[in-house]
Formats: sequence, structure tokens, C-alpha cells
Amino acid sequence: MTAATSQRHVIVLPALCWNVRRPDFYAVTADVTPEGIRLRSSARVAAGEELTCSIRHIGLLEVRITQVANPDFVVRVRGGRAALNGLAREFMTLARAQNRHPEPVRVHHRIVPAQKTVEITLECGLAFPGHVLNVSASGIGLLLDRALELGETIRVGARAARVVRQFEHGIGAAFLEPFAPEAVHAAMTL
Repeated sequence: MTAATSQRHVIVLPALCWNVRRPDFYAVTADVTPEGIRLRSSARVAAGEELTCSIRHIGLLEVRITQVANPDFVVRVRGGRAALNGLAREFMTLARAQNRHPEPVRVHHRIVPAQKTVEITLECGLAFPGHVLNVSASGIGLLLDRALELGETIRVGARAARVVRQFEHGIGAAFLEPFAPEAVHAAMTL
């Protein structure tokens, strides 16, 4: 993987581009790397061409096309270092906002079991009690006296699970092998 690929930030924003020798045309940003901003458009453009681009949430940019691989083209922004640093921060903020991973959608009914205390075992073998908030066929909500990392694999009673959510004093974990929906009831034992 090249340095540019590892610093590639996907960002999709509409843009309107033009110059004095061509009519306005629409484009959309695809990503931002240290090499520049990659846009996509059905318009035919040429390397070396200078454009003014109005990019939503960014504003007007004076750019020069550095690479063309239709329908994509890469532009470098003209301007001083301070302006470019501020622009990079704006793009990164927008990219992070667009690329947030959505919360998992709950697909199974949750219940509160009669047995609310369960043993939690870490991969290292350390075991401690947890308090069950709720359980479904696919996961469990637990109150804990210690913090666990997102993605950490644990054992909840006899069932393996992965931490998928953190909240104050607790976690949400997805079972690696879900229960059958009919096995989830108030009298169940973990």
C-alpha cells in the first residue's frame, strides 16, 4: 500500500466547475489524498486545465487538473500553505462525518431474564461478574465494574461474544453464535 492510498479519505460532495473556455459542468468529489482531490464527472477535461470549482460545504476553489482517467480527474488546489492546511482540515472533518459506521440495527426482541448475574470471562482467563440489562438472540447488554474495549472477545456465561457498544458502566455485546429466537425467554440461563 502506498502512502497516498493509506491517506485516502472518501468524501462525496457535489461540485460545479467552470473556466472561461468551457461551460459549467457538474462533478462530485470521490476522495482526498496528499496528491489532491479526485472528482468524477461526465465532462471531458484535460490535464493542466485550470478550473474554478464550487464544492458544497467547502466553497470556491481555484484548481489545476493533474491527472485524468475518465470519468475521474484529480485536481490540486492553488493557494498558500495556510489555506491548504485549513482546507485539508475541512475535508477531513466532512469525511469523518460521512464515514461514521451506523449503529447496528436490532433485529431480535430483547427480554430481561430472571437470572441477572452472569460470569464474564476475558480471553486472558480473568473472570468477574456482570449484571444483565437485557438479552436477545443476537446480543446482550451488561453493566460491568470495568471497561472493555470495542471489538474485544469475551465469554458471557458459556456463550462467546464480541463487544460492539460501550456506555457508562457497561457494554453491548453481540454473540458470535446467536441463540435460536425461541431459546430467549425469562427463565433462560447464560
